[in-house]
Amino acid sequence: YIYDYQKRTGTTVDSYWGLKCIGKYETHEQISSLPAYTSDLQIGDLIYADINNDGQIDTNDRIILSHTLPRMNYAINLGFGYKNFEIQIVGTGAAFFQTPMTNSYFWNGWGDGNYSAFVRDYPRLAYTKSSNNFVQSDFWLRDGGWFKIQDVELAYTLPFKQNNKVGIRNIRFSLKGQNLATISKIKDVDPESIDAGVTGYPLFRIITAGIKFNF
Repeated sequence: YIYDYQKRTGTTVDSYWGLKCIGKYETHEQISSLPAYTSDLQIGDLIYADINNDGQIDTNDRIILSHTLPRMNYAINLGFGYKNFEIQIVGTGAAFFQTPMTNSYFWNGWGDGNYSAFVRDYPRLAYTKSSNNFVQSDFWLRDGGWFKIQDVELAYTLPFKQNNKVGIRNIRFSLKGQNLATISKIKDVDPESIDAGVTGYPLFRIITAGIKFNF
């Protein structure tokens, strides 16, 4: 049986399905009286909404919580020049979407209970990972928007006198940086790709210098 709220016809391809988190268990009375996803609950575990009101929490309570692809991508390109100095700045960004913090950086702790700083007390610390807490839910969703200063180039052109013996008109010295800074509410990983440096190659910060001779 498929509930109306579970039908996927007409929904966006980036819809994020999961359980609706409505708080944490604060007393043993709540643990014994509220519908639960698992039976091995402790104070501090997450409480989920019983969407279909059948007295239990399962896959039938999964709903669309958000979308995970940006609704807007944007860029800026600024250039300034003063006498022989130049500066070029390129920035890119993405906005209006959410990112689930569910890769191995955040959902670690299996076995020997090694936790990242993000989940040390969030929702609760335990030697082994609780199967109740680490399921797809809006508890793990964060504003995925980010803005990056992708390229900055600073240059100075040294002019030479005309008709000099070596025939050089000028020399251009430049210093360029890539992936220099990121503005985002996500601080623990790279918001552009949260798997970068975790299970995939990191997005490097690159600094290069150059000299160009113009004849």
